[in-house]
Amino acid sequence: MTTGEHMSGLFNFDFGKYRGILISVALFLLLDASVLIFNFYVSYEIADDAVGVNLAGRQRMLSQRMAKTLLILDASKDDPVAFKKAFDELQLSKGLFDETLNGFINGGQVRGAGKDMAQLEPVTNRLGKDSLQNTLQLWLPYKKSIDIFSESIARGEDYSNPLAVAVALARTHNLTMLSAMNDLTVSLEQVAASKAIRLRGIQTLGICLAIINFLFIMFHFVRQLRDSDKVIERARRETTEILETVNEGLFLIDKQLIIGGQHSAKLVEVLGTQQFAGQSFQVLLESIVSAKDAETARGFIELLFDPKIKEKLIGDLNPLNSVEVNIANQSGGFLTKHLQFSFARAYQKNEDDVAEISHVLVTVLDVSEQVKLVRALNESRKHNESQLEMITSLLHTHPGLLREFIANSFNCFNRINNVLRQPAKTSQAVRDKAVNIFREIHNFKGEAASLKLEFFEIAAHKMEDTLAELRDKPDLTGNDYLGLTVQLENLISYTQQVEHLTERLGQFAIVSSNKFKAAYTPPSTGNKREHAWDHLQDFVQNLALRNGKLVKLVASGLSEIELEANYGQQLKEIIIQLLRNAVVHGIEAPNDREMSEKNMEGRIDLRLAKISTTEMELTVMDDGAGLDYEAIRAKAFTSGKWPDDEIESWTNKHLLGLIFHEGFSTAKEISKDAGRGMGMEAVMNHVLEHRGKITVSSRRGRHCRFVITLPIITANSNGHVNNDSEIAA
Repeated sequence: MTTGEHMSGLFNFDFGKYRGILISVALFLLLDASVLIFNFYVSYEIADDAVGVNLAGRQRMLSQRMAKTLLILDASKDDPVAFKKAFDELQLSKGLFDETLNGFINGGQVRGAGKDMAQLEPVTNRLGKDSLQNTLQLWLPYKKSIDIFSESIARGEDYSNPLAVAVALARTHNLTMLSAMNDLTVSLEQVAASKAIRLRGIQTLGICLAIINFLFIMFHFVRQLRDSDKVIERARRETTEILETVNEGLFLIDKQLIIGGQHSAKLVEVLGTQQFAGQSFQVLLESIVSAKDAETARGFIELLFDPKIKEKLIGDLNPLNSVEVNIANQSGGFLTKHLQFSFARAYQKNEDDVAEISHVLVTVLDVSEQVKLVRALNESRKHNESQLEMITSLLHTHPGLLREFIANSFNCFNRINNVLRQPAKTSQAVRDKAVNIFREIHNFKGEAASLKLEFFEIAAHKMEDTLAELRDKPDLTGNDYLGLTVQLENLISYTQQVEHLTERLGQFAIVSSNKFKAAYTPPSTGNKREHAWDHLQDFVQNLALRNGKLVKLVASGLSEIELEANYGQQLKEIIIQLLRNAVVHGIEAPNDREMSEKNMEGRIDLRLAKISTTEMELTVMDDGAGLDYEAIRAKAFTSGKWPDDEIESWTNKHLLGLIFHEGFSTAKEISKDAGRGMGMEAVMNHVLEHRGKITVSSRRGRHCRFVITLPIITANSNGHVNNDSEIAA
C-alpha cells in the first residue's frame, strides 16, 4: 500500500459500526421512495379520472346540443345562413360524442377541451359500463339518422324526411341519453373518490413509519457519536506520525486554497525552507511556476472541491502532473527541478454523518532524475526510429535511382547555396532569392516524393513553409535567411548520412549490375534507362492514396529516347509536376466520379514520343474534371494582383495562362502535394529554358491534356535549338 493510500485510509471511518444507521437510512429512503411512487401513481390516476369526469360531463352537454341543433335545423329551412351554422355544429357535436363514447368503451385518445388530445382508459366499473351500453343502444340508430340526413345534404337531395326522423329520435332519446351520461359521470366520480381515500391512508401510514425510523436513527447516532470522536482523535495522532516518516511532500489545502497547519517533513526538502502553514497555495505556486500554470492549477483544484464532478474523470486534467520549477536557494540563485503534484480529495463526515469534501491532499514528488532518464530514452528511441526509417526507405529504392537522387540533391543544394551567397543590393533582389530557392526546393521535393523518401519530402515541405513566410514578409532582409540556412545544413547533413549508409549497405544491387556489365554491355536503350522511370507508378499511387483517390497510370515511350543526363533530369521534373497536378487537381474523388457516371478509378496517360529527328513530344492526359475557369477567375479576384474589371474581361485562354504564374494555385489549403503555386511555374520555366511549346486542352468534367514539345538533347549534342517557346490553349 502506498503512502497516499495510507493517508486516504485515515480519513475513512469504519462503517461496520454504523450498519444500524445505514440500514435505517436505507429503509427510510426506501419507504419515502415507495410512498412517493405510490403518490405519483395514484395522482396520475386521479388526474386521468378527472379528465374522464370532465369528458363525461361534456357528453351530457353534447347530447343536449345535438337535440337543440336538430330542432334549429328543422326550424331554419328557409334561412341558409342559420341552417349552415346549425348543420356545422351538428357535425362537430356528433363527431365528438361518438369519438368520446368509443373512448369510454374501448379506450384510446380523444379530443379534449381544447386542441389537446386526452387518453381514456376503458370504463370497468359496473355502473359505468351499464350506462355506456344503454347509451350505445340509443346512439347507434340516432347516429345513423344523422348520417342519412348529412348524406342527403351532401348529395343535394330532399332532406326533409331524414331530418324529421332525426328530430323524432332526438326527442325520444334525449332524456334517456342524458340520464345515462349522468350515471357515467357519477360512476367516474365515485372511482376517483375511492382512490383519494386510499391515497390519504397510505400517506398517513408512511408519515408514521418515517417518524419511527427517524427516531431509531437518532438513537443510534447519539450512541455512536462519542465512539466516532475517539476514532477521529486516534486518526489525527496516526496522521502526525505518518507525516514525520513519509518520503513525499504532503499537505492539505482547504476550499480557499490555504495550506493546513500540518505537512510532511519531506516537503521542506522538496520545496525549500519556508513557512507553509497558513500560506496560500496559489501564492506558493506563483513563486515557482508561471502565472498561467498557477491559474490553471487553481481552476483544477476548484473542480476537485465540486462534489458533482467525479474525481476519476478529471484526473488527466492535472496541469501540474509534471512541471519544471525554479526554487530559490540560500545562495541567492535558483535551483531547477521537475516536480510532480498529485491531488486527492479528503472527506470528512459532517454533523449529519454524511461524508463531504473538506480538503484536498497534495502530494509533491521530485522527479528530476526520472525526467532526465525519460528524455534520454526518447532521444535514443527517436534516433533509432529515424535510422530504421532511413534504412527501410533505402532498401525499397532502386540503388541506381538512389545514387541519381543523391547526386541531384547535392547539385540542388549547391544551387541554393549560390543563391544565398549572391549579393542582393535591392529589396526586390532579396525577395527574388526566396522565389528562386522555392523553385529549387519544390523540384527536390517532387523527386523525393516520387521515390517515396518521406523524410526528404517532409524536410523540403518545411523549407517551403519557411520560404512562403519569407516571400510574404513585407520588410524582408538578408538576415531573415539565417533560419533557412540552418534547415539547409541539416538537410545536407542528412543526405550525407544517406550516402554513407548506402555505401555501408554494400550497394549490392549496383555491384550486381556492374558484374553483369563486365560480361555484357547492353545497348543504350536497355534496362539502364528503363528502371529510371519505374518509380512513377509508386509515386502516382502514393499521391492518390494520400488524397483519397483511385488512379491508374498508363505510361509509354519513356525509355525509348536517350537524353543528356541533366536534360533528362529536367524532363523527369516536368513529368513529376504534371502527374502531381493531374492527381491532385484533375482526377476526382471516387464518389464524385461515380456521380458523374465515370469509372471510380481515374486514368492518367503519359506518353513520350519522338516526332522528328530533333524534337520530342510529351503528353500527359487525365480523364478528370478538367480546368475550372471560374475557380481560376475567382482566385485571380482574391489575389488582388489585377483590377477586377480587367479580370472580368479575360478569356479562357488568358485564364489558362494564370496556372503557370508563380504562387498561383486554386487549392483550398496548402499540403505536401498542392497549394504552393510553384509546380506549373517550374514546368513553364523548363519549357522556356529550352524554347519548347506547351499546348493545353481541357473539357470541363471530361479531361485535361498537356502536350509539351521539346528539343532532343543527347550527350553528344550542344543543346541549341531554333524553335521559339510558346503556350497554346
